[in-house]
Amino acid sequence: MGREDPWLARIEDTQGRVHGAGTMLDGEYVLTCAHVVEEAIDAGREADREVRVRIAGRPDDAYPATVVESCWQPPLPGQRGDVAILALRSVVPGAPRARIRRTWQHDEIVRIFGFPAGTDNGQLVNARIASYDFTGERVQLDAVLEQRVDRGFSGAAALAADGEILGVIAVVRAPLAESSWMIAVRTLYKYASPVLDGHLKSRPSQVLPGDWPSPQVPEILDDPVQLALTRHLVGWLASDGPGGVCAIGGGGAVALTSRLVGLTVPGYRRAAPDEAVSGAPPGTVPQLGEVDAAVDATGRTTEQVAQQLAESLSLLTDRVTDDLSHQLEELGSPIVVVVNAVDLAADPGELHYRLLEPIAARASSIGVRLLLAYHGAPPRYVRSAVAASLGQPAAFAPFAPLAAPSGRHDAETQFGSRLGRLDRLVEEVETAERDARACRDYVAPRILGAPPPQVAGAAALAVRLRVLRDTGSAAAGSALRGWLLGELDTCEEAAARSLVRARRLNAECTALLTRRNRARGRLDAYRSEAAARGLIEELGESYEAARRLLYSGGCDLPLAELRVEEYHRAVRREIDGRQS
Repeated sequence: MGREDPWLARIEDTQGRVHGAGTMLDGEYVLTCAHVVEEAIDAGREADREVRVRIAGRPDDAYPATVVESCWQPPLPGQRGDVAILALRSVVPGAPRARIRRTWQHDEIVRIFGFPAGTDNGQLVNARIASYDFTGERVQLDAVLEQRVDRGFSGAAALAADGEILGVIAVVRAPLAESSWMIAVRTLYKYASPVLDGHLKSRPSQVLPGDWPSPQVPEILDDPVQLALTRHLVGWLASDGPGGVCAIGGGGAVALTSRLVGLTVPGYRRAAPDEAVSGAPPGTVPQLGEVDAAVDATGRTTEQVAQQLAESLSLLTDRVTDDLSHQLEELGSPIVVVVNAVDLAADPGELHYRLLEPIAARASSIGVRLLLAYHGAPPRYVRSAVAASLGQPAAFAPFAPLAAPSGRHDAETQFGSRLGRLDRLVEEVETAERDARACRDYVAPRILGAPPPQVAGAAALAVRLRVLRDTGSAAAGSALRGWLLGELDTCEEAAARSLVRARRLNAECTALLTRRNRARGRLDAYRSEAAARGLIEELGESYEAARRLLYSGGCDLPLAELRVEEYHRAVRREIDGRQS
């Protein structure tokens, strides 16, 4: 193991029998799996639930340790949970401070040191990171060499090349299986943030907890629209599946977003008043560590915003402004990115076009959830880029009086009918955008000039639709009904535009593919004509010039069509010359 690696630990019962591995976070705490600790406690039959920890390099010392109750989550159904941090009875001097990285890259190689049967002194193996599992709490590791992660590796840290902790081994298949699973850092953080928070390599936000605005519960969550929006944004940020973009503006959008992001930060959450957390309405408090990167853009340049996002995600920072969307693609999704007060940046237009739009355009494909917040309404160019902004959630004023009582039932029936049609339209948008992205993902590497994938409306539309449903029952007999009808009009228009945009993208990409295939067909036909006249070798160079363009990645289609036509003319010249 490397010089910068954290110290390895072995978890034993009080009789000295080995039950798994662990990792020293510092001189006091050890990270491992809850099931390893449970097995050691059960085997030792100690009333005080004590285990022993033996540390690499100090084999003669067995340190008594007990569970840190605030960092203890036994295994849950569906292969979730299973996190434990042990506190040593006495501090180990000289222990290095472990560094934990929240993000990982596809195919990144990790090193794991465990204690399979018959190797009480341990064994080192390598594995390759593949992808998150179905629940999103664990990450699949694939075998690299003949030595595989086996039973006895549970609780061991998966270490990056520089010794950073990327996860903890939790599930191992039968011996010699190709795959195993590690508990992702976002999961470890969810269950054990009181200790792990001090070991993160980079923070989701560089803003200190004391600098966040106080949670404005009455101003934000007493408003029915803001309350519904907060609930559904919390659910959307935590959801599985493809990424997407939501842009909110007006009213209390920036304060809402500050509260949302702040409550994912342990230090801020601990300092917040009880009514902001335990007393908050159900569904309005996000999970700890839910946001991977967040920045308040107020007064910041595009480069400063990009730099802060990159540092929070542990990405390379050279040319990060232009490369951030591509670097995000390399990270294991889902990734949650928040940019607040976008319209107060030093240059909001540049921030959008250089940094945010490239991410927004690809968010659905690369598993990024991008939340943008504005003091005013999101500019039109933003709404165009993300296809469906959330508008101004609480910037409504009293509207026209309600219909007479005799007409209220008909109005509510009409609203319900329109909401049902909008629901079906949003489903149609989701399908059309998925098909369009798949078509573009196939065409773009093969043909130059594929249109940008600006189809990210489904995420925002789905959130808007849920907000409409939640606030519909509160609209009767209040000025909110006017806002509701206006928002319904806006959603219908946004959904229609999103559908048109997705279908256009699909049609444009399909047309490029059709043009290329037609050119291939013509080239084959002309070659057959040349073969019939014995001209294959004589015109081979001209044919190969066209073929290379048509059958290589990144085809320059206009140039390829020109080469096909040149080959055709060469064939006709030779045939006409022989006939004359």
